[in-house]
Amino acid sequence: MTDSRHHLSAECFTELAAGSGSAASVAELRSGQRSRAMLLLRALVDVAAVHPDLPGPLPPADDAWRLLIRAERRSPAAVERLLLHPQTGVWLSRCLRRLRGQETAEAPLWSETGYLYAVAASAALLAGIDFRIAVVVRDGGVMLPALGFALLPDPATGLAEVVRTGEGAAVVAGPHTVPLPASGFAGDTPGWQGLRRLHGEHRGHICSPFLDDVDPYRDFFRRRPPDRLSEDAWERWQERFAGAWRLLAEQRNVDPSGVAACVASVVPVPYAAQPDPFSASSPEAYGCVLINAPAAEPDLAAALVHEAQHIKLSALMDLVPLIEGGREEVHHAPWRPDPRPLRGLLQGVYAFLGVTGFWQDRRHRAEDGPAKDTAAFEFALRRVQTSHGLETLRTHAELTPLGRSFLDQAAERLAGWFAEPVPPVPRRLAEDLVVDHRLVYRMRHLRPEPARLARWALAWRTRGAPPRELPPASVEPALAETVGRTALARLRFAAPERLRDRKGGDDAPDGADLAWVMGDRAAALRGYRDRLARVPDDIAAWAGLALTLPDGAARAALLRAPEVALAVHRALRDTGGAAPDPVALATWIGTAASL
Repeated sequence: MTDSRHHLSAECFTELAAGSGSAASVAELRSGQRSRAMLLLRALVDVAAVHPDLPGPLPPADDAWRLLIRAERRSPAAVERLLLHPQTGVWLSRCLRRLRGQETAEAPLWSETGYLYAVAASAALLAGIDFRIAVVVRDGGVMLPALGFALLPDPATGLAEVVRTGEGAAVVAGPHTVPLPASGFAGDTPGWQGLRRLHGEHRGHICSPFLDDVDPYRDFFRRRPPDRLSEDAWERWQERFAGAWRLLAEQRNVDPSGVAACVASVVPVPYAAQPDPFSASSPEAYGCVLINAPAAEPDLAAALVHEAQHIKLSALMDLVPLIEGGREEVHHAPWRPDPRPLRGLLQGVYAFLGVTGFWQDRRHRAEDGPAKDTAAFEFALRRVQTSHGLETLRTHAELTPLGRSFLDQAAERLAGWFAEPVPPVPRRLAEDLVVDHRLVYRMRHLRPEPARLARWALAWRTRGAPPRELPPASVEPALAETVGRTALARLRFAAPERLRDRKGGDDAPDGADLAWVMGDRAAALRGYRDRLARVPDDIAAWAGLALTLPDGAARAALLRAPEVALAVHRALRDTGGAAPDPVALATWIGTAASL
């Protein structure tokens, strides 16, 4: 596994395929990412040199490039730190798209390319060389990537300079000067907000990523002005992170040293996600993890594992091909409400392989009670989700020989975890939830072919037998809503008293869902039938019907083709006829020969 620049060892590939990866393996991946960043940066300088709208009021881009070369001669590690800083990657990708006309923004192009000069300034500061370079002032100050943000008084727009001499370093804008800290850059001083670091240390494993709340490119979904966390918020992050790292450093299935080597930057963001806490990573931001809040320690630890898996796989796929094509969004992913491409499914399988391993280890370490019960449920849920995603890949993906080997080794690891017994309640709920997710997905995104569907509706109206073949369906992505049963299942294990307390309150869960989560299938079935009588298009209730019906033709039909049952029911209602009983309709569909 070599090319003219990089070598990926067999040991590294095997470690990664098993869902882990040591610090040494991550170092091999990191080497490839450094070369990738250098190539992109050189491409940006070359394009900027001939672009008609550049350099604007800035000096030529080659000035920044030459300063980077000077810094690298003094300290290669300083330049590598900037090249691999996640926010540099976000800016590089976004700026190249703008230069090529693939993306637009309100700010002038020169202010976007101006981050290059700040990258060079940061590298030179870390290398300890004397220099002077122009930089862009935006959002009320100057961002020095991987170091911090220099605040300038209003009106502070346009250009400033970063200067370092034997007497010290400063950001200078007209009459305003912001001295930079003499020893390190992490602390806050007048006019300076240094990038702070989270710190976790346990059993000899250390993880110390930035907690980035100031870099405008810290969020790879959108440009975000600096938004300094309060001291209380910062302390909450640090407390939760330290606790999460203790849990992560103890586990044996994903090497903690590899996770620490992957996660360079944690970024607080306001995004919401259900039923899981929000976290995200991107190939454009190697080492960056977006998280919406300092979650409970086990959830934060699992999120760090999840995103480290994405980071490793993205870097691996930059070095070796695992899959051909696979960019069409037409496949069900058991952890996402929307159709996904096969490449995205591969990312999800690998991420949840790591998460399954985390919960497998956690369930054996947690004390009896809610923590152990929660870990058993999460383990059962994630292993089934990962297995379903893996099967889709093996059925539909065009894998390279290395890709087949990668998935074979992942499947072998997963098979060992399937051999582990799980108590019946978490196992039943986990299996139900994976079925539930697939049913809801099919009803939201699959559309039966209209002409064939009309034959089914006509056969019902005329009291005939159902057609012999199910109508084919196509994927038509629609707005996806979250079904709340996963959150209820988690609550049953983490805080069962809250389920009891909420039975009669304004925020009480639906009675049918509550009966389902408590294992009362008969009461749940009655509740879902009542819901459909009131709201025939309640997709979650249709799925609940399938989960709680006894074995037979109706249940088989809903499990096999829920989109057909729903579409026929809608067609019959749309033509002005009486709405058929959902169970009677499903029973009739279940007699079709194709079922």
